[in-house]
Amino acid sequence: MKKEVLCLEKVYIPPFLEDLNMHVLEGEIVGLIPINILGVDELVTLIGYGYSLHYGYVSYDGKVVNDYLDPNPKKNNVLIIDKETTLIDSLSVYENLFVIRKGFSKHLINKKMLIQQTQMLLNDLNIKISPHVLVENLSLYEKVALELVKAQILCSKLVILKDISSFINEKDIEKLHNLMRKISKKGISFLYICNHHQEAFLISDRCYLMKEGHMVKNLLPNEMTDKVMEYYSYVFEHSLSTSERQKLYDNQEKTKDIIFSVKHVFFEKLKNLSFDIHKGETIVLFDSDNSIIESLSKLLKVENFPNKGQIKLKNKNINKKDRRIALIDKKPLESNIFYSMSVMDNILFCADHKLKNLWFNHKIEKAISKALYKDLGNIVFEKDLKNLNESQLFEVLHQKILFQKPDLLVLIQPFSFLDMYQRLKNIEYYDTLKKNGVSILILALSISDTLQVADRLYFASEGKIINSYLRKDFSLLSHLHGSLPQNKS
Repeated sequence: MKKEVLCLEKVYIPPFLEDLNMHVLEGEIVGLIPINILGVDELVTLIGYGYSLHYGYVSYDGKVVNDYLDPNPKKNNVLIIDKETTLIDSLSVYENLFVIRKGFSKHLINKKMLIQQTQMLLNDLNIKISPHVLVENLSLYEKVALELVKAQILCSKLVILKDISSFINEKDIEKLHNLMRKISKKGISFLYICNHHQEAFLISDRCYLMKEGHMVKNLLPNEMTDKVMEYYSYVFEHSLSTSERQKLYDNQEKTKDIIFSVKHVFFEKLKNLSFDIHKGETIVLFDSDNSIIESLSKLLKVENFPNKGQIKLKNKNINKKDRRIALIDKKPLESNIFYSMSVMDNILFCADHKLKNLWFNHKIEKAISKALYKDLGNIVFEKDLKNLNESQLFEVLHQKILFQKPDLLVLIQPFSFLDMYQRLKNIEYYDTLKKNGVSILILALSISDTLQVADRLYFASEGKIINSYLRKDFSLLSHLHGSLPQNKS
């Protein structure tokens, strides 16, 4: 019988976790799919670092490490991996693995021995990385792989991976899954947190569904199917399959007007990148090997210019102050919202080119806030954005774009880090923009739900477009990890 590595019993941390129960066995890969995001961060903190409990207890590696009677919870030997790596970029691979770690106390370092030990560990897991290379020169996948090697050295019994597909491309996700399976056979367990069930099902031995800070279902292998998930995500699936919504995309007529074009662009990893977008069209650019998004984002933000080629919006170059284009970053509540400004100032921040004398005529703002009150309620009068929750902040951001009404909206991985409910709200918002004639470019490392709002998919690799698909052909892409729109019946 396998040993229990982690056990949470009747854990209660109001208002985040309520009567939460879960367990992870030795060498097990357990998925965690948040139907909504409430309590996920608190759960990770509780497992890794401890948290004051209102009720319940946590045991790790056979010992009770946290209970409601103990005011001093203990930090556990759990490795948490997300985009913010614990590795030090300026040091080599072997230095990160052995020198910079708890318990290393040697005054004289036997460099040759450490390099040999590093090479043995890497060879054992078939990781093709030199012990001498600086971490700053590694890919994101290689950094995560190195973190997993570190887990072995630190004798961690549990590794938590959070939203990995939001920064690692699909090809590397497959390699990562193979590496996880090898390491799990050595007795290390994994908690794999992601927002899309199809991704979790690929790697997990079983899966927990979490909603409102509570585990609503422990899915066993025979229950890890799309059909079972439809029961728990009925609102999501039903909203996406309404006939009215399908008509919006099925009846999309491709206009002759090309509103945005990228022609033979060379810059950093971009190698002769070319594509175009028509008026009112939504395009997903799927970056299969992480060679496009970062470089193209710099050009669209006008932080840099192409070495060769052209980027045109309505046959004109774009510039930093260009209100014809709007860009929503991967973590928009950190980069696209101004917390020092009121809700209405945020909403109208990019609308002054359409509303003359906006900042000098308070009657205009007052009339707009009155009109918005019907949909947004009292938050239109809020002066401090820190009083708003995540859903309300997204409403502010979406209203801001609606008032700007750009010709082109660029979305960078718009479904990353979001729970099912917020993803649905975002989809409804993108539908609204489509009805208003706004063209949308989605830059994606993973498919997730992007094809639900797409008219065309561009498949990119090695810095260029290698294939394209129309919406009617998306059913051919079942090998990709994400939700596909229903075909017109």
